[in-house]
Amino acid sequence: MEEINNKDKQNRWKLSRLDYRTLQNAIITKVIEYNVPIYFVNPKGTSKLCYRCGAELTFQGRLGICPKCGFIADRDKNAALNIHKRMWGSLGSLLKAPAVKDETRRSRGRRMRG
Repeated sequence: MEEINNKDKQNRWKLSRLDYRTLQNAIITKVIEYNVPIYFVNPKGTSKLCYRCGAELTFQGRLGICPKCGFIADRDKNAALNIHKRMWGSLGSLLKAPAVKDETRRSRGRRMRG
């Protein structure tokens, strides 16, 4: 019976990875289409380490609390800050995305209104 449960877990894992890869490929396609630079960063450990001091966070639900410096943030926000820090070395000023051009909002030659 345990072997069947293990295979179910493996299948669920493969299906979740398929969704992730599909999204990743769609993003890469758009990045290439619009000639935007792309960076791949290993996300390992980014949500459990404090981005300010590097100490391991304690969690209450999704909220991460640093016992060393007192920083409090959602684990996804903390992970995003850590990834940014890994890419550029410091937080400095966070990057801002360029405005979406009007032509990207068109659908089959028609303009969306409103």
